[in-house]
Amino acid sequence: MLRFPFLLLFVCLSQAILAQVTITIDFLPAKTPIKDTIFMTSSLNGWNPHDNPYAFKLASNGKLSLTINNTVDSFEYKLCRGNWNEVEVDLTGQDLKNRNYTSRLGNRLEIKVLGWRDLSPKRKSTATKGVSFVPTSIEMPQLNRKRTIRMYFPPNYSSGKRFPVIYMHDGQNLFDSATSFSGEWKVDEILDSLYKYHNFSCIVVGVYNGENQRLNELSPWHNDSLNAGGDGDKYAKFIVKTLKPFIDSHYRTLIDRENTAIMGSSMGGLMSLYLALQYPDVFGKAAIFSPSLWFSPKAFEMIQKYNLKKTQKIYLISGAKEGEQTVYNTLKADSLLKRIGFDENYLKCKISKDGEHNEWFWSREFGDAIRYLFNL
Repeated sequence: MLRFPFLLLFVCLSQAILAQVTITIDFLPAKTPIKDTIFMTSSLNGWNPHDNPYAFKLASNGKLSLTINNTVDSFEYKLCRGNWNEVEVDLTGQDLKNRNYTSRLGNRLEIKVLGWRDLSPKRKSTATKGVSFVPTSIEMPQLNRKRTIRMYFPPNYSSGKRFPVIYMHDGQNLFDSATSFSGEWKVDEILDSLYKYHNFSCIVVGVYNGENQRLNELSPWHNDSLNAGGDGDKYAKFIVKTLKPFIDSHYRTLIDRENTAIMGSSMGGLMSLYLALQYPDVFGKAAIFSPSLWFSPKAFEMIQKYNLKKTQKIYLISGAKEGEQTVYNTLKADSLLKRIGFDENYLKCKISKDGEHNEWFWSREFGDAIRYLFNL
């Protein structure tokens, strides 16, 4: 029998209130379209840029406000107007680092938005001469849509040789700050340097993400709380059965599994793990950066059920500053992979003390991933 029901109710309500965080926009650029909805895209919702539960509403004080039920000590976030082309930037139009909330900041925040990507002066391309678009969008028959593909070719591509191929997700962020939504990986500059100093050459196929379809495409499993995911198997089939045959027939590639790698970060890391384990005859190598293993517990079930028949090299990395859950999930994946037969010669797991969930971290570690996977 409860002797203090009202006390218990008070404690429960207090905990619920403490779990809420209210973010108020104190300043918006003058050119912000009045009719546009502003969203918070964050590590809480898989960086979905158009997630209605994270839409700001007009409060009684005339300011836009968002109250969320928060259950973690910290999270990273940005503001946008429904897609990554309309994400917040600084006064000069340059990308911002992710905003970071920690519980020590309290449960009420006031923030300023200084600029929007699409309303800022067009940025100059930073892509090197080895980067180019596939002339036409590639059909995705599995998903009934099209996709932009951007590729990197090594300095010695004209030699007539054939080259290993790396398939990467979120192609907007790989080569060019003019197209990236949160900084670029500098894949082209890093590979040019590896060619110069290690004589290593490869082709990179950057698959642009589906923007509002990104979460759906990059997970084969549905996340009920986000109401997203589930199209990942179709996306994977597009990579393997449509895109790879196209690339192999139009460019000088080495088509065998030993010379074919898959790489990605965040949701792209989750999809890279899925592709590596579902298509081991296609991908002999995988680099998995900060994978969104939180998205579905079925990711771990997939690892446990995997029957390792052929050697594969996997590079797995996350940053300590991404949060305890990310680190725990990464180490759990590492442990499960070892349990099913991956040894230290074919699996490298790394937790970087200063690593964050963003492009500068993945860019910094990209070269190390290449050196490990290709034995440089």
